Amino acid sequence: MSGLAEDLHHAVATVLSAHGFGLVSRMVFVVELVEEGTGELGVLRGSIPASLPVWDELGLHRYAVADIEAVITAARTAGEEGE
Repeated sequence: MSGLAEDLHHAVATVLSAHGFGLVSRMVFVVELVEEGTGELGVLRGSIPASLPVWDELGLHRYAVADIEAVITAARTAGEEGE
């Protein structure tokens, strides 16, 4: 997986840099995959660097979820319709 993770890191870092964001120091990803033949769903997850401890990976996922929940809560409090 480290080769795939490194390729994803490079791709994401390149896109973020092109849009004026800073350097990517750590990254976690969750990708939903669909099996072409059967349509079965699967999940691929990983982190960069590959040596990132699992607790740090979990912490970054929780941080992302908390951020999403904050946006949803703010929208609902403001009376906006969410997607």
